[in-house]
Amino acid sequence: MTEPQQAVNAGVPGSVAAWEERYAGSEPIWSGNPNESLVAAVDSLTPGRVLDVGCGEGADAIWLAEHGWDATGIDLSQTAVDRAAEAAAAKGAAASFEVADVSTWDTSGANSDEEHPRRGGYGLVIGCFLHTRLPDTREELVGKVAEHVAPDGRLLLISHAEMPPWAENLDEELGHGLGHHHEPVTPNGDFALLIGGSPVRWEIELAELRTRAVETPDGQPAELDDSVLLAHRITD
Repeated sequence: MTEPQQAVNAGVPGSVAAWEERYAGSEPIWSGNPNESLVAAVDSLTPGRVLDVGCGEGADAIWLAEHGWDATGIDLSQTAVDRAAEAAAAKGAAASFEVADVSTWDTSGANSDEEHPRRGGYGLVIGCFLHTRLPDTREELVGKVAEHVAPDGRLLLISHAEMPPWAENLDEELGHGLGHHHEPVTPNGDFALLIGGSPVRWEIELAELRTRAVETPDGQPAELDDSVLLAHRITD
């Protein structure tokens, strides 16, 4: 690994246990509301099979299921997946969740068959605020997520274009050990990573920075920019 890659990945959690500790050691982390950028990006798409990689507590997958998508979410944390399944049941949403690592979650699974494959079988694959785990690079992670996109399907990546200035201090206070030394992500940068390692052709359907209103940990209003990339897998 080169020095720049080490710098980018320094402090990024390298085990399933780190993510499980983060969720199990706290009350629900997220708001339960879908990502606004996701809602906007998929608004014009025809619902089909969708995979949410790193689904966390399931808000995005649940929203998609409520809007006609055949939604599956996977996450490294058992606690996160349990919370997602409970939230889906409470809302009557037909979303399914599973503990899995995207790099090994393939056609060998019990819920996978020729008609409904995992790898290369989803019309839409989503990665919202994905975290690279050592020793992988972001290019490798994007490639692993993209492998699940079906021909003529789409990949949606929503990432921090900038990290919240309070994130590292907050992480230290909570003791999660998940601090991030983060390189800015751009839609075109992620697209370059996607096509650089992919054996199939892709085109950009949407590439933009979106500003969203947030609250700081002490309740003050703030704004953050997110990188949004929607890429279409081209069939020959």
